Amino acid sequence: MTRNSVAADVRGGLEAAVHGLSASVAPILFFLALFGSESLAAALWATLITACVVRVGYLVLKGSPALIPTSRVASLTVYTALILQLGLASDSTSSGVSGLTLDQFGVGLAAASLLFTMASTLILLLGALRLGNVFKIISTPVTTGISNGTAMLLAWLAFSQIRYSDWAAAATALLMLTCYVVWPKLQSRFVHVKLVPAVAVAIACGLAFTLVFHKTAWIAATRPSIDGIWISMALWPKFLHLDWGHLLAIGLPGGLTLALVMVLETVTAASLMETRFGVRIDISRELLATGGANMISALIGGVPTTASPICSSSNWIAGGRGALAGLTSLVLTTAILLYAGRWIVTLPVGMVAGMFLLQVPLTMDWIFVRQLKVVVAQHNHRRSRVEKVDLGFWIATAISFVAFFGNLIWACALGIALSCLVVLRSVAGGLISRWAYLNRYASQRARSPSESLALSQRVHKIGILPLTGHLFFGNSARIVQLPDELHQDAVAVVVDVSHVTDVDTSGSDAVLSLVRALTDRQVAVVISGAELTHSEKLQRALQSLSTVEQYPDLDRALEVCENLLLHDAKALDASTQFVNLARNQLFQDLTDSEIAAVLLLGLVREVQQGTPLFRKNSVADGIWLLESGLISILANDLNSSSRLATFGPGQFVGEMGLIDGNARSATAYADTPVRALLLSNNAIDALMRDHPAAALKITRNIARELSNRVRRTSSMLAVASR
Repeated sequence: MTRNSVAADVRGGLEAAVHGLSASVAPILFFLALFGSESLAAALWATLITACVVRVGYLVLKGSPALIPTSRVASLTVYTALILQLGLASDSTSSGVSGLTLDQFGVGLAAASLLFTMASTLILLLGALRLGNVFKIISTPVTTGISNGTAMLLAWLAFSQIRYSDWAAAATALLMLTCYVVWPKLQSRFVHVKLVPAVAVAIACGLAFTLVFHKTAWIAATRPSIDGIWISMALWPKFLHLDWGHLLAIGLPGGLTLALVMVLETVTAASLMETRFGVRIDISRELLATGGANMISALIGGVPTTASPICSSSNWIAGGRGALAGLTSLVLTTAILLYAGRWIVTLPVGMVAGMFLLQVPLTMDWIFVRQLKVVVAQHNHRRSRVEKVDLGFWIATAISFVAFFGNLIWACALGIALSCLVVLRSVAGGLISRWAYLNRYASQRARSPSESLALSQRVHKIGILPLTGHLFFGNSARIVQLPDELHQDAVAVVVDVSHVTDVDTSGSDAVLSLVRALTDRQVAVVISGAELTHSEKLQRALQSLSTVEQYPDLDRALEVCENLLLHDAKALDASTQFVNLARNQLFQDLTDSEIAAVLLLGLVREVQQGTPLFRKNSVADGIWLLESGLISILANDLNSSSRLATFGPGQFVGEMGLIDGNARSATAYADTPVRALLLSNNAIDALMRDHPAAALKITRNIARELSNRVRRTSSMLAVASR
């Protein structure tokens, strides 16, 4: 590790520790607000354990160095709600609803810590079973909405701190925010101030302002002492006389909710780092590290802790990239809690509000904010054509406002529900197979104008059914219904199974039933992609269809059906069987004497069917001008490879080697006996030397043909994407 990387990691760890200080002391604020001053000892102990033990466990279990864990609002809210619920349930005679006695608090904390242990174990198992990517189905709009809702809550908390205080508190918060925004701009202009974190400058300015204006309100008038060690495991035996089964049954839904919220928080932090900074994070590894570290924390009195977007982004922006950044943050946070813990709850109101405000820019998704501005501007100007906004924007908007006006737990629930609907909509598109026709699909075979016209007039004569994903009992009934939905004019169909990943017995039976039903209707059935499917069961089932033609890819199957249709329509163009070399596309705009000169330089070749004209990665030997026969351009050297294009009489191939001088990028096979003229590299050099005008025209024709091919490909892709 270089000196620069060490300095960057230390600076990143310092930024993360300072930015995450308000999150680190959040357990104290939550416990005091809900359970009163008698919970202060447990709160201080939980804060210390969370800041120290969880981060050590996270580093030992090799969590991503880009993520730094700390307590977060959503999971902490669920956990404290569990303590309150279980504490009240332990004494049915108690009439209190907003506060707990010390005994009730002890029972609630013991039962909640046991559920917290179970939730952490579940998270660890999810990571060990490599199920992290399953939770990435929770789309970016959900994590964006939760982040935006958290940012708005932080801003509201800052306002609620200062709205009943004097002007000095508000001035302190605004001064801290101003320093935080202005300082990075000074760092870009002055080298000497780069080592000083912006957040440290903001806190120092806020503290100095507070010391000058003594009227600033303080949260507490006296400094509390740190007494007591609240180890969760030590609390469990003290309450064995209670009905623990009843308590756990009451709290089990909350425990499962806690596990889910912690997973969502982890996914949110990982998604933020991936989308904002391009960091690749193994979500399963993160769940494993988070679950293991929290399991230890739950046993000895900590609170839920997950990766923090605020700490992580602060660390990354400051340059932290390695585990040293997390270790630096751990040491500094622990030191602050050990030596300044008793003064934490006596911070000035203005500084507390300022620390909340400093977290807002790091939590808010500014891409979403820019999109929101565009939508508002369009609405205010009442434009007739409003820019289309995708579904994800509205999902993120809904979750953001639910998180702010409701709570983060309801926002998580809404996010999960909306994500399930979006995913179900996406999956349903794959489950519900539909027929397509020649207006969306076409083979790569070169067609004459008359053939193309005939096919365009008979688009519903050929049906294409692309089967994808899993064929199982959930969609097998749908496959059986498809013959009834085929267009009544169809005479041939292609059933493509190349993208089928797995089938069960009902799925394979449904495909066979589909083929039999189509055959009974006197429709020609062609199967494509059987060799490419990942399901051996489906391959064996299709092998039993000995009377059905099968081809390795969709392109060749389409060509067979098109030829059948053109033959029935008597639209096969006889001119495509032979085109005189003098009429080749390469000779467009050339004079007769120039064409004669070129033909004298070429060599006439006859290629048997199934023989390659040239192979992939071979040395480019020149341009082939086709006089008769058809050739296919294949991606690889095997005849079963996917076909990229087909060329026939009057066209030319192999021109790319002339343009870039590199080896062949594909293989050309003769589909039929081929007669062609090979214009070798030496012949082209001689042409450029002796007939430069003709060589220039040929170069122009090559460029024109390449442009036409690109346009045709773009047009086909545009149609296929509709």
